[in-house]
Amino acid sequence: MSQSFEVAEESLGREIFGPLGGIVELGAVTEAGADNPLRNVSVTDFVDRHQKELNETIIEIQRIGNFDSKTMAIVGELGWNQSHEITAPSLLLWSGGIEEFSPQLERASSVQRMLRAGSDLQMTRLLHALVGAAVARNQIAAASCPMIARILKNAATLLGIDRDDAAQFTFRMWRTAFLPGILMPSTHVSATARKVYREFAHELEDILS
Repeated sequence: MSQSFEVAEESLGREIFGPLGGIVELGAVTEAGADNPLRNVSVTDFVDRHQKELNETIIEIQRIGNFDSKTMAIVGELGWNQSHEITAPSLLLWSGGIEEFSPQLERASSVQRMLRAGSDLQMTRLLHALVGAAVARNQIAAASCPMIARILKNAATLLGIDRDDAAQFTFRMWRTAFLPGILMPSTHVSATARKVYREFAHELEDILS
């Protein structure tokens, strides 16, 4: 395997595992309750309770990206599935800066707002990364899209939101916010790549609608 291919594969993995880590943190806080002090939120307990969804998700991510063990080890490197403190600034990061950074960032209303915005943003980024990895690894839409849909639904479970509604809503956000940047001729994406992305979009719409 060439060095350039290894770098490309690792990059694809990080693009997926980043938002998935955000979903784990957001889900842990959501499950604990926005009124619960962040210092009391246990990521370890949350991961233990949701091991089934996480295991299924990791397995299907590996299949979608055809990732090797080195790429899959990024999960442990990032450490979001291990014991660590969740802070208000990290929620602010996951939510795209929806709140103003201030000493009031941990108040319940701010935490709740960051949880809602962060869930939308990280779900959409996860979908974009999954499709991007599948396209880059020359996967077939008909085979990959059911797995992508299941990952979205498991992510919704982690976030404590309706599985089917959240997956459909995430697809609609991705189709509006991310897909035009690939499909429009002005983006200079190759015609071949645009064709494949359209195939994934059509297949996901059929599955999730």
